[in-house]
Parts: sequence; C-alpha cells; structure tokens
Amino acid sequence: MATDLRLFLVVLSSAVPVSLLLVWLAIDSTWPTAVKAAISVICLLWILIVSGAARGELLRHVRTLSNLVESIRTQDYSMKGSRARESGELAELYQQINSLTDSLKSSRQGEQELLSILDKVVSQINVAIVVCDSRSQIRLVNQLAAALLKSSADELVGVSITDTVLAQFLDSTEPRLVDFRFPGAEGRWQITQHHYRHEGQASRILFIADLRQVLSDEEIAAWQRLIRVIGHEVNNSLTPISSLCQTLGGMLARPDSADYAADVREGLSVIADRARGLQEFISVYARLARLPEPHKVLFAVTELAGKLQRFFASQALEITPFPQGSVFGDPVHLEQALINLIKNALEANPNGAPAVRLSCQLQDGQCEFQIVDHGAGIGNPQNLFVPFYTTKPEGAGIGLILCRQIATGHHGRVTLENRSDGPGALARLTLPLPPAPQMHATL
Repeated sequence: MATDLRLFLVVLSSAVPVSLLLVWLAIDSTWPTAVKAAISVICLLWILIVSGAARGELLRHVRTLSNLVESIRTQDYSMKGSRARESGELAELYQQINSLTDSLKSSRQGEQELLSILDKVVSQINVAIVVCDSRSQIRLVNQLAAALLKSSADELVGVSITDTVLAQFLDSTEPRLVDFRFPGAEGRWQITQHHYRHEGQASRILFIADLRQVLSDEEIAAWQRLIRVIGHEVNNSLTPISSLCQTLGGMLARPDSADYAADVREGLSVIADRARGLQEFISVYARLARLPEPHKVLFAVTELAGKLQRFFASQALEITPFPQGSVFGDPVHLEQALINLIKNALEANPNGAPAVRLSCQLQDGQCEFQIVDHGAGIGNPQNLFVPFYTTKPEGAGIGLILCRQIATGHHGRVTLENRSDGPGALARLTLPLPPAPQMHATL
C-alpha cells in the first residue's frame, strides 16, 4: 500500500468518533431529519478536507525530498531544501540533505580540479597514453596518442580499443619493442600495458614511447658532452701554440737571427695555419652544443617562403605557393633548418637538372615542408644523422644533425629518403600545427 494512501486511511480512522456521532444521530428520532442531514454532510466534508490536506502536505514533502535526491544523483548541486530553516524533525532531515549536497559539491569541485591538473600533466608527457575501462572502451587519450591514431581525442573517447590498431598489442603485459607504422607516425616503439581497477572492474592503460626520440635526445646529449670536452682540450693546445708563435716572433727580432729567419718564418706559418684550422674546427662543431633554446611565436608559413625566396634568389630553387596557415615555433631556427636542407638538395642537383622544388602542406594537424631534388639520391641512409659523418669533401657533418635538433625542439621530425617517382631525394620537415584554441587566442 502506498505511503500516502496509508496516511490517508490513518487520518480517516481518527474520524471514528465523528462517525459514531453520525450513527447516533441516525438512530435518535428526536432530531429533525434536515438537521441530521446537515450535520452529517458537515462532518463528512470535514473528514475529507482534513484527510486531503494531510495527504497533500505529505506529498509536498515527499516530492521536494525526491527532487533533492534526484538532483544529487545527477550531480546537480544547485538545489537546496528551503524548509531546513524551519524547526522540527522534518527540518532536520532537510538540513542533513543540504549538508550532504554541500559535501558532495565540494568533493566534486576538488575532483574536477584534480582531473584538470591530471589532464595538463598527461598532455605534457612525451609518451602516448591510452586509458580504457573494463569494457575496453577508450576513456582518455593524450595529444600524442591522438596524433598517433590520427584522430581527435573527442572522436576516440567511447570507441572500443579492439577496433583500433592497438588491438594487436593487448595480449601481453610485458613491455614490447616493435617497429610499427601507426596511422599518424612510423618508428620504433616501446609499448607497455598496465592494469588497474575502477569500480571493482579490471581496466587497462597503454603507454607508447617513441624509442627513436629517446635515443635521439640521449645521442645529442652525449655528443654535446663530447664536444665540450674536445673544445676544452683543443683550446688548451692552442694556448701553447700561440705562446710559441710569440716566442719565435721575438727570436726574429734578434740581430743574430738572419741565418735561420727563413726556417722560423716557415715554422710560424705552419703553426699559424694549424691554429686557424683548430679554431675553425672548434667553431664549427661547437655549434651543436650551443644551439639556443627556440623562441617560439605564432607566425604564418608564408613568411618563411618569402625569406627563402630572397635568400636563394640566384639559385635553381622553385618554391610552390605556400598555403595560408600558421605554425608555432622559432622562425629563425626553422628558417635555418630549411636552408640546410635546401643547400643539401642544391649541392646534390646536377647541372642541367630541373630546379629543386620546395613545397608546404597543412593537413591532418601537421605542417610538412618537402624539398625534392633530382640528384643521385641517398647512398648510405644509415649514417645520415651520425654526427661528423659527411660525404662532401669540405663538409662538417653537422647540417642534418642541426636540422633534426631544431625539429626535435619543435616536437617535429626530419626525414630523408630516395624518391620513388624518379632519381633524387625527398627531404621532409614535419611540425605539429598548434591547436585551434591556441591559434585563436594568439591571433
């Protein structure tokens, strides 16, 4: 039986004395019939009115409490019970519900703040992260994971991970090293899977690390340390050489130095040449260790096209019109990287061949510069990014290393490969495009 109906019947039962009065009136014949009828109608109406009012008051409280509980269940903590300011047992119940609402609102706000902090931390981690629930549905992906899967985070959330390319990596909890082409990138990856429990159900997190990026950073750091050591040692050698030059110069000023003046001059010339060679050696290779941090700004890619056009005005370089778009980076660094790549292409291009072509594409959240030449192609691709390795007679072997270091500082990459449509090589400098909100805020 419904609560409101039971209360209605209880109120009706309180009218038993009135009912007995009505029975007595019916039995007693001394009262006029009209009076009896009037008293009976008044008594019945009174009972119905009082019972209905009690039922209505109860229903109002029940509906209010039901609405408060429903708002709490749907995490809408803006509703409060106004009757909490009254006195009585029922008011205490409203006060308890209001206190519960405030407590849950505070906990929800703290949870949202922690989730916001977690989202910012995860987005800055240089590892792709994919979080799935117990039904293998994706619940969280960071920017790197979205870029690997070539989709947006909003599109991936709610999708079953078994419907993505990551399905083949779910059968092992041990870290795996794989060479794999994701929709958004290709390389060597370390894929690690961890399990956790959410609401008592087993769930999983996938971590995908780009090993080539890690090795590249370690390699650059090692070479930087090596260059600093070499620079220190060579500079220590230059100090006595310079001192010797001064000593020999003083000997030439002596009156009895005429007999060996020619030998001294020859020695001085050799020493001076060697000193200049060592100084050039240090100045060239030290550039790897002294590359400044990029000063990133939002700028139009067409600015690079104009600067490169003026820089290579007298060279056989064809620049296709750049699209209207912006990248977030250091214009000076990126210009230097493109200059190095274009110079390599111009030096590889034989006489009489078509001009080197520079183009730019903005698609799939990336800005890609392409430099195409018509030379002999790449003969030893394994050593392209080995510091100090060069096939040029007067090369220093640091041009491509600088390009890759600049690209890494912009979260991009540099690749070189032989063309598939003819002789020559294709160089790519790929950079991530800034998110749309950042572009709008900066512009």
